Amino acid sequence: MRHLAFALLALGLLSGRALAEAPAADITQTLVSVEIDGAKFWLPGTVVAKKGQTVRLTLMNKIPSEPSQHGFSIAAFGVAEVINRGETKTVTFKADRTGIFPINCQLHPAHVGGQLVVLP
Repeated sequence: MRHLAFALLALGLLSGRALAEAPAADITQTLVSVEIDGAKFWLPGTVVAKKGQTVRLTLMNKIPSEPSQHGFSIAAFGVAEVINRGETKTVTFKADRTGIFPINCQLHPAHVGGQLVVLP
């Protein structure tokens, strides 16, 4: 009986170790730029990932008013895209550090930004 308990404990520890070493699954999310009462921003405003994940964001510019171009930037990860009205672009990067990182329009700094939250 003692050997069985030891074997189950060892199996549990090994399987836990295997889970801890497994790479994080990728994250794919779509963000849409919108305008509400004159304020222009990306929805959803928060993207959550885990450290080690590859993040793929599809960006859609649906803002009807001028200007027709809007930016999407996460400076900490070297992401900077310009998306024309009606256009869709995809950005991909590795979430290689934890923290809260601002998302903003690098073309129009007054626009409401968002955040990327990278968990351990």
